[in-house]
Amino acid sequence: MRKAVLKQNKSWAPITLLAGQLIAQATALFSLFLFPWTIQTSFIALFVYCSIMLGITMGYHRLYSHKSFTCPKWIEYYLLFFAHIMMVGPAITWVANHREHHKYADTPKDPHSPHYRGWLMAYAGQVLIDIDFTLVRDLLRQKLHRWQVKYYWQIIFTWALILFSIDPLSLIYAWLVPAGFAKLFGSLVFTFSHRGKKANSDTWVGLLTLGEGFHDIHHKNVRVVLWHPLDIGGQLIRMIDRNVKI
Repeated sequence: MRKAVLKQNKSWAPITLLAGQLIAQATALFSLFLFPWTIQTSFIALFVYCSIMLGITMGYHRLYSHKSFTCPKWIEYYLLFFAHIMMVGPAITWVANHREHHKYADTPKDPHSPHYRGWLMAYAGQVLIDIDFTLVRDLLRQKLHRWQVKYYWQIIFTWALILFSIDPLSLIYAWLVPAGFAKLFGSLVFTFSHRGKKANSDTWVGLLTLGEGFHDIHHKNVRVVLWHPLDIGGQLIRMIDRNVKI
């Protein structure tokens, strides 16, 4: 099973993912000055940005990496889809990378420590390092995650085609801009929240990333759901636990 995933991994090679991320980020930055924003397109961009960030902090991070909570399948699929279109790779590789990060957090073996590996690895380490698939045996057993790996780029291209057929400009405001800013702000978690030899919390990073910047509490206990009163992702998980039947 692991060999099959490794074989599929070649179809979304790290350099391709990194290129997609850079295009999205460049589009996001240039759009601030060149795109004719309206209230409607701004709202859509903000909605997609928040959905992507929730897909990462609630989906890839807390649900899959640490199993901090459970939720109905429709919420899981929502989180998985929006994390997917951020172009940081499928859940299997993201989770493997993140679990390795926790295994060696803030040591020379930390795969994206800015202190030991430098800014570039903090920024792009999630797609540049080798994947230890022994850390994600649980996800490798799940058909959903193997399917995501197999059809990773097909899903991306289908999403792009749908947006283009609705409105060519929606590729910018409903995907590349929110995905680009999500990656830019998400990388702040590594560059700032791990800038020393231990995890830190930065309120402004936490607000931009809907919770990820409140990092010291998370590293003290990975199963804790709410990292800070302003942790939006954690607050939503608490709402799900209280009000949504599984």
